[in-house]
Amino acid sequence: MKTLSLLIKPVSYQCNLNCTYCFYKRVNQLYPHNTTIMSQEVLSRLIISAINTGADFISFCWQGGEPTLAGLDFFRAIVTLQNNYRKQHQVIENSIQTNGVLIDEQWCRFLQQNNFLVGISLDGPEEMHNNYRHNNAGSGTFETVMRSIRLMNEHRVNYNILTVLNDINIHHAKQVYRFFRENNFAYLQFIPCFEHDDNGAVLPYSVTGLQLGTFYCELFDEWYQDGFPYVQIRLFQDILMYMVERIKPSCTWLEYCNSYVVVEHNGDCYPCDFFVYPQWKLGNIMSHSIQDILGSPIRNAFSMVKQNTVDECNGCSIKDFCMGDCPRYRVNSTMNAMNALNKSEYCTAWKVVYEHFQRYEGELQQRIRRLQKSIQSGSFFHTQRNDSCPCGSEKKFKKCCGRAPLAL
Repeated sequence: MKTLSLLIKPVSYQCNLNCTYCFYKRVNQLYPHNTTIMSQEVLSRLIISAINTGADFISFCWQGGEPTLAGLDFFRAIVTLQNNYRKQHQVIENSIQTNGVLIDEQWCRFLQQNNFLVGISLDGPEEMHNNYRHNNAGSGTFETVMRSIRLMNEHRVNYNILTVLNDINIHHAKQVYRFFRENNFAYLQFIPCFEHDDNGAVLPYSVTGLQLGTFYCELFDEWYQDGFPYVQIRLFQDILMYMVERIKPSCTWLEYCNSYVVVEHNGDCYPCDFFVYPQWKLGNIMSHSIQDILGSPIRNAFSMVKQNTVDECNGCSIKDFCMGDCPRYRVNSTMNAMNALNKSEYCTAWKVVYEHFQRYEGELQQRIRRLQKSIQSGSFFHTQRNDSCPCGSEKKFKKCCGRAPLAL
């Protein structure tokens, strides 16, 4: 099946918050003008060109900055264009990553009716979230985000939680996880913050490899005792899928960096939103088709950068899994020296976490296979609330896999 993934920035770096650690603020150096909202002309060209690739499955992921600043009518136009031009064989999926500030009843109705998957940014309990996620007046945004989440729950909007790990919450894995569990958040993703200043010095809100490894091991222990497989954590899902099926669903671990294309507000295209720099510009959709951009020599060159691993990687026991890690964590502050990648800043973390996972590999696989077998046979759906869970956790069904639908 031919797939196409686009990560679109309809308002570029513009945002209604002023988060201290935001990496995309720097893009204002590329687009310093005041108007950075995607025009209807660019939007129409983007969607039609994507559909004309003939891909069977097309993923449109709307990010920022804060994409809801484009307005609800902009997103209504997205759905109309997709419905008008979609080929009969094509499946189109939309997702949006938002800070949640503008989410209201109208937005919730739209998102639910049009099957948008929402990623909402939440860095943990109030005191952790508000530490870096401020509005432009300097006030914390925790209560606003939680209000938006309550609205999405009421309207049955599908959403995931995205947490940026920083120098504050990185030391509180148990507290962060328990807060998410108390709020019944079942889909979690954590992204480590790693930023430099213009002189190459690591900024103080970044996290080290040792800190990240410790966080994930503590998180795993909490999740394994109270969460698996009901709570899905992106990294743990990645490792499980690799261990069981040798499948890698996330671009971080792939051999080549060619999973998606970033489209800026004016149609400029880049191979990754961490590498929105002039030297990595692939073209513009107003003068190039998506098909041409996918075949760009610059994109082909970028896709190969992960091959430049250091000697230490060659004998590493988890190289086949991590493939040297994302180039974002392997370059200097300017992100220009792509021909001389360093060892990943998070090499230690991935080794520690993977080895921690391996201690439970056999039991994890057995539980997954038991669940799959019970689902395939239909017995899973006849399990009573007080019965033992089919996964073999020795918990009651209502306290384990009976809490929510599974994606196994």
